Amino acid sequence: MRPELNEISLIDLWLLRQLPEAEAQAVEARILVDEAFAEKVEAQRVCHRLIHQYGRRQERFRLETIYRQLLQEAGFAQQLNTIFT
Repeated sequence: MRPELNEISLIDLWLLRQLPEAEAQAVEARILVDEAFAEKVEAQRVCHRLIHQYGRRQERFRLETIYRQLLQEAGFAQQLNTIFT
């Protein structure tokens, strides 16, 4: 694998807390002493956050679509009214 991809993979594993403790500590030490690496880690952290938010939005939209479809079924809507009234 290319060195850049190895670094991306290492950062991913660290962000996901999937590295063995010794390797995680080495990454943390590198973050402290290597400013360029620390910036890469922060950029990747932002990417992880954005991907997570996008996934949540997509899931929310999917669930809302299912809910609207279910509400159109008379039996389901009636059951909901029975439960919550």
